[in-house]
Amino acid sequence: MKPAYVASLRIRDGGEPSLSQVLSACFSTSEKTYSFLRWPHRVSGIQVGIPADPVCPEGQVFSQQGELRWKSTPHGWDLLYLGIQAPPDSFIPLPGEWRWEDHAADLYGSQNRETRFPKPLSHPKDLRVGQRYFRDERTARVHFIALIPR
Repeated sequence: MKPAYVASLRIRDGGEPSLSQVLSACFSTSEKTYSFLRWPHRVSGIQVGIPADPVCPEGQVFSQQGELRWKSTPHGWDLLYLGIQAPPDSFIPLPGEWRWEDHAADLYGSQNRETRFPKPLSHPKDLRVGQRYFRDERTARVHFIALIPR
């Protein structure tokens, strides 16, 4: 298993940096990214790229290098970074001796006749995904699983 980065950041409403700025800082423009946005009544499906307006209650952007998740709170946003490269300096590392390990995964959705969701999940036809496990070596437990493009 290889060293990993697990970190968090809280953004206050109206504060700096904005959620869009953090997304831009975490992912290179040359990097292939995907996003998944969630509202109480619907999901976006997996979309190519970083969303222009990521204001939704929950979401995530992922790439081969890492994943950034966010969730709205009454006072702003809580963010979680899971990656194999260090996050921006504004993030606070979570305690632990983090390591990562990749595993295969499958998508079920509109391109598959057998689905495991109430409605088909839309995603790019050429997207193959995997899972990256983030384990704390001190506890020997997987605490987080991130999506990665394969």
